[in-house]
Amino acid sequence: MRSRKVLAAPSLFDLFDRNEGRLMDKWLHYFPIYERHFAPYRGNSPTFLEIGVSHGGSLDMWRQWLGRGTHVIGIDIDPRCTTLAGRGIDIRIGDQADPDFLDEIIAEFGPFDIVLDDGGHFPHAQIASLDRLWSAVKPGGVYVVEDTHTNYWPGYDGGLLRPDTFIEHVKPLVDDLHGFHSQLPEHQPSEWTHTLGAAHFYDSVVVLDREDRTPPSSRKTGRPSFDTLYGQQPHELLTEEHLAEIEAMQQPSRRFRRAMRSPIAALRSLPVRLRRAVEIRRN
Repeated sequence: MRSRKVLAAPSLFDLFDRNEGRLMDKWLHYFPIYERHFAPYRGNSPTFLEIGVSHGGSLDMWRQWLGRGTHVIGIDIDPRCTTLAGRGIDIRIGDQADPDFLDEIIAEFGPFDIVLDDGGHFPHAQIASLDRLWSAVKPGGVYVVEDTHTNYWPGYDGGLLRPDTFIEHVKPLVDDLHGFHSQLPEHQPSEWTHTLGAAHFYDSVVVLDREDRTPPSSRKTGRPSFDTLYGQQPHELLTEEHLAEIEAMQQPSRRFRRAMRSPIAALRSLPVRLRRAVEIRRN
């Protein structure tokens, strides 16, 4: 019986490269970034907001690649873009820097799994959109701003270290991510600390992961290898529950199970354990 050959689904770049439909204009190094951050939404009927429609080619590409059930919303200032709407694709006309317009978009279509800002590329508009739309991104969603190289172009009101650019606006997010760990009164958890899971900076692309965060916690497991832990006695740093678990680990049945999981390692560590037992008895 002849086996049936299964054809692999086209990659996002394949869809772009073989495009015979509406015009698209993309930097080629963006595609691995898209695939890395958008792949989890494939086949999961995401709601995708794209700022900047142009000739509409990318709207079709996102819907085809992300799969059936994907709802793509495109916003643009060009009224001609309304003719590009279709099945699973809605178009609205307005300014991405207009908070009232963005509120209307949120009310009609939000919340969003993915927001992609490929709009006017002016820093003030990128900042305005992020500040208004961030709360409308679902936990687990992503907010992407591309073509951020314009933040360094004077013709787009940009410049290196110019304080009113989008790049300078998001640099402090690194500090916000660490807000739960601060020991300084001037550095306290912010809204970003509670809602930003990660910030990814690429050439010309910034990706922000939306996540509902609470103060993180740590715990210790296992047995100390030495008689001090971070310069202190283990019993000074370990919880009562952990100390009790360590005591239980000394039971013959537990020790036997550990040895059986890795008998060679158990034999190698035997001299060390014997010396430690002798030292404990002497003390």
